Parts: sequence; C-alpha cells; structure tokens
Amino acid sequence: MDKIGWGVLGDAKIAREMLNPAIEAAANAELVAVASRRGGLSYDELLARDDIQAVYIPLPNHLHVPWAIKALEAGKHVLCEKPIAISAQGLLPLLDTRPDLLLAEAFMVLWHPQWAMAEQMIANGDIGELRHIDSHFTYFNPDPSNVRNQPNMGGGGLLDIGCYPLYSARRMFDAEPVQASSMMTQDPATGVDTVCSSLVAFPGERHLTFYVSTMMSPAQELTLHGTQGRIIIKRPFNPFVNEKAELVLERSEKPLVFESFETEACDQYQLQVEAFSRSILDGSLDWPRSRAEILSQSRAMDLIRASCVRTDDRNLL
Repeated sequence: MDKIGWGVLGDAKIAREMLNPAIEAAANAELVAVASRRGGLSYDELLARDDIQAVYIPLPNHLHVPWAIKALEAGKHVLCEKPIAISAQGLLPLLDTRPDLLLAEAFMVLWHPQWAMAEQMIANGDIGELRHIDSHFTYFNPDPSNVRNQPNMGGGGLLDIGCYPLYSARRMFDAEPVQASSMMTQDPATGVDTVCSSLVAFPGERHLTFYVSTMMSPAQELTLHGTQGRIIIKRPFNPFVNEKAELVLERSEKPLVFESFETEACDQYQLQVEAFSRSILDGSLDWPRSRAEILSQSRAMDLIRASCVRTDDRNLL
C-alpha cells in the first residue's frame, strides 16, 4: 500500500475548503469518502468501510470525543480538529481507546516551515533569551446559528482560536503554563465568549499575553520577544495556502536592525496530511503530539478558562 485511504466525518467548511483538497493533493493519501448528515453516506457507514484507514473529524467541538472513540474502535487512525475536547476531563475516555492507533489533534501550524525558521533563529541566539510571547487572533462572525456561537456545541472564541496562541507558547517555551489571569466578554444573546484576553505565566518568569475575538475584524500576529531582539510572525496561524510566509527579525542594536525573511510557499494542511499518512505507512505511528501531550494542551486550556472573569459583572465563570 502506497497511499492511505481517508474518510471525512462531516461537511464542515474547514473540510471542504482546506482538508479535503489537502488530502487530494497529498502524494501518499487518497480521499475515499465524505459522510454528511445531509444525506448520502452516514458516519457509521463510512467507519465500516475497509478501504478507509484514516478518518478526519471536523465536527462541532462537543462531538469530537464520541466520534473519535467510535472511529478508533472501528480500527481507524484519527486526525481530529482542535480542540479535540472541550475539557481535559472529557478527553480522558478517548485517550485510553485503542492506543495502538494514531490519534492526533489537527494543529496544522505544527508543519508550517515558518515555525521551524523562528525556532532556528532563537537557537542561533538572534534574539537572545526568549522571555515573552504576544499574540492576537480575531475574526468577525455574528451569525447566531453558526456552531461557534452555540455554547452547547463548545462554541466561543477561547476554544476555537485561543488554543493557537497557547499551543504556540507551549511549543516555543517547551514548557507548561503554571498560572493564568484572564478576562472574558460573553454575548448575552448566545452565551458564548466573544472576546478573551489572557496573561499566562510559564516557568522561568516567562509570559504569554494574547487576545482572541469572534467579533472583531480579521487579524492575526505573533511576536517572540527576547533579551536582544524580537521575531514577528505576520500570519502565524493560517498563512495563505501556497504563498510565502513572512517573518521579521528585529535586533536590539544601535541603530535597530530589521531583516525580513520568507519561507517557501506551501500548504500546511497538505503537509499535515502527508506526515500523518507517512507515519501510518511506515508503521512507526510516530507523531510529535503524543496522547499525553494532547492532554497537556487541554489542561492548559482549562487553566485559562478557570482564571476568566466576566468583564460585565466580574463574577468567576
């Protein structure tokens, strides 16, 4: 077998526009079937197919764990959209299911070369010691029927996009957060958080600050601030597919020195699919984000959420 047969559970936008094309473009993958609640192939029918070895799950957040468990029990390797669970406690039943199969949380940013470039700059000492990370990620989605605005489906900005700055900081600091202080604005009509701002402490007196919002104009950026300079990643989380990504290195010299760097054009979703498929084909089932690491990310998200106070009445959430 030189290609992994993929099935997709659901017809979500992220699947239609990003993952399905990525699977079709991948050299070692084949899109075999897509199941949809609108009709045609059912989820259970897809999981019963022998020509499918891997399943991608882009369902609403509250359905990730139950369908990932079903997929693993059906003998399929699982790539599940983030966050893979609404809470760490809810994730535990999944982590014990079929440990012989590959289970991964779909942080596609793991595969984009701009992050490797930034890590190399830090390793080279270009910004001295990394002390602080600052980031924002926003979009505008006022549609009350959208799953991101449904609290019973795990909606809200923190779960949907707050996971990206947190994941990035955990990766760049190579550590887990120890404390957080956050404020959150909730929409009184939908009940989901539309703005979340957070200060997160990491060991060694290092910090992450970020804000995310589902009700602001689209924007994103991340700055890695060190003792002798900083790195600015212009589009850290979803750089344009098959276009070059830009990083700016600022050195603390007199006068200040600015250098701009570009990566090769790529599709981080395709790179993710190829890496996932390759780990199945070569039998290694090797993946940078182990099940224990998935749990660590979920616990870090819980830490931020537990620290949140509402900006309206300042009662603990």
